[in-house]
Amino acid sequence: MPAKGKKKGKGKGKGKKKKKLNGMGETPGDIVKRLYRIYLNNCDVKSTMFCQSLKTFMKNCLEDNKLIVKFILEPVADFQDPVLSNVRLEPLVMSLRQERYKYIKELHIWDIPLKHEDVATLALMLDKGVYPITRLELIDCDVGAYAVERLMKCIPMTIISILSFDYNEFGDEGVRGICKGLKNNRLLLSLSLCYCDLGVESGSLLGDIVSTTALREIYLNGNNLEAEGTIELVKLAADHAEMESYERAETARLKAEEEAQALLMEKERGRLPTAMSSSEPVPKPDSAKSSKAGGLGKKKKKKGKKKKKSKAPPEPPPVGPWIHKLHLADNGIDSYGRGSTYAPVIITRLFRQLIQHSSCLQELDIDDNLIGDLGGREIMEALNQRKEAGHPSMKMSVTHRMNSETFASIMKLGAGLKKKGKKKGKKKKKKK
Repeated sequence: MPAKGKKKGKGKGKGKKKKKLNGMGETPGDIVKRLYRIYLNNCDVKSTMFCQSLKTFMKNCLEDNKLIVKFILEPVADFQDPVLSNVRLEPLVMSLRQERYKYIKELHIWDIPLKHEDVATLALMLDKGVYPITRLELIDCDVGAYAVERLMKCIPMTIISILSFDYNEFGDEGVRGICKGLKNNRLLLSLSLCYCDLGVESGSLLGDIVSTTALREIYLNGNNLEAEGTIELVKLAADHAEMESYERAETARLKAEEEAQALLMEKERGRLPTAMSSSEPVPKPDSAKSSKAGGLGKKKKKKGKKKKKSKAPPEPPPVGPWIHKLHLADNGIDSYGRGSTYAPVIITRLFRQLIQHSSCLQELDIDDNLIGDLGGREIMEALNQRKEAGHPSMKMSVTHRMNSETFASIMKLGAGLKKKGKKKGKKKKKKK
């Protein structure tokens, strides 16, 4: 008989028990292992190469007994095979649907050409509403305007908050389909359309969407919005920011007047004679009687466990022209576009209006746009006025082709902007 109080020691080969999911008799590793096998099988059926990085990541999650929530699909470099095709999207979508894998949160598809059928297959998966994807990226996938419109039809059924179509040259027609899908949007917060061959018309289309939805981060680097399209994109947000600034100032003024009036009334009350200021002493109640009287009204509190307050669900993002991040680098904002003689002056004044009055603006990137010395001074003065008004600091990037002192001041006031890296081998199309 072993002595009491002693516990048997664990064997050397024994480790911690694997955690099981709530309400299920299997571990996260079991689910990932099954998904891994289904994916490899579907790749064999479709005669396609599996994604090497995804396969490695699945193995790591399996060993660590963790669920995989982020899927990155990219092709095998320099792939040549007479039988198999390079990595495709269809086997992965089939695997997620067969397993009904409801733990996916991010789907990144990079450098894989997608036909309309592939995009439609992805849209059918998203239509189900089972897969809680919050971030979707289709970067350099040769997605056409028609395919984009088909995908955007399912966006209202999803909870996607970040959407990226970078390096897909679908032009203004594609943006038209995107704006149809984003009508009355309440969830999408970030949209990236860098190097998508967008023109002036896209500025007007996106301006309407920015002012009527919850969208607040817009990345449009490497397009051809020019000054005219940028004006249409920014003007409603700039006007709204100025109106809000006026309302804040008016509210502060009225509050200060009310506080001053209340202080004056308090002083006047102190000067007037009251009943308490007479020479007769006020009789104090008997301490014993008062304690008894007070004791009758009091009840003993029952001791018990405090109920935990349930957390209120987060409020939905506000709808309106509140821009937080706006990236417009390399968009032909200069005096050389169609009807752009005075447009650069107008757009820099709109930028000044937005910078000076918007309390929610965090980033503004207008690098590689020739705004000149006059535009640079407008930006510099706006940043100074923003600082004096007490608004939160913001990050700013402009071209260096202006007065060196002006450029240095702007960089000092709006430092810290991190840019998206431009893809190698991709260049913006020249204007005809």
